[in-house]
Amino acid sequence: MAVPLQELRRLLEGRFPDAVPVTYRTAGAVGTGLGELDRVLPGGGLPRGRLAAWAPGGGATAVLQAACLEAVRRGERAAWVDGAGVVAGEFWRGGPLLVRPAAGEGRGRAALAAAEELLRSGGFALVVVSGVEAVGTEAVRLARAAREGGSALVMLTAGVPVAALRLRSRIAPDGYRWRRGPFGEPAEVEAVRLQVQATAMGWSARTELVLSVARHDLRLSLDPGLADRRGAAVDRIG
Repeated sequence: MAVPLQELRRLLEGRFPDAVPVTYRTAGAVGTGLGELDRVLPGGGLPRGRLAAWAPGGGATAVLQAACLEAVRRGERAAWVDGAGVVAGEFWRGGPLLVRPAAGEGRGRAALAAAEELLRSGGFALVVVSGVEAVGTEAVRLARAAREGGSALVMLTAGVPVAALRLRSRIAPDGYRWRRGPFGEPAEVEAVRLQVQATAMGWSARTELVLSVARHDLRLSLDPGLADRRGAAVDRIG
């Protein structure tokens, strides 16, 4: 949704009137729902009250989407601040809150302000910020808001100096699993194997996990295996 900051505050108060800050010193980490990843992360998940930086690409968006959905499944709240206006899909139906600032010159600043408001509200276990960079005092403000509200904050960025946890993922060289076509040729990707590295001060760990690939594109042909050719040029004979 594209709303001003004041309107976001009003919506939060109306939609989540029972939101209270999480006591993150006693609450566990925010599990991603991906066992291989949670087992290597400190505390078994993304740390509450801390800022984590995950380098974009290599399946990072898919993993964080899964983490948001897992938080909702457990009865907690999750939010995604889309600073670039590019996140969409079936993922959002009945799931986490998606905040998308209006397009314009101030979109990046509005996204950071919205993220800070969500974090300070104390009503979200996990807040993900993508499509915008936070540097200097902006990063410090977000880290402080995460600590005060007790949320796990993950920024999809190559690096934030104040990040307590840094993650990087990539698709393994032989990590694609294909569904074969009728003649045995690779037809569609079924799953991908990711290699994830997590680092913090004086600590590092690696793991691999497999993600299933879901298709959310709208097919209009009767046979889902065929392309929709309505409107395509047709060669006429005779």
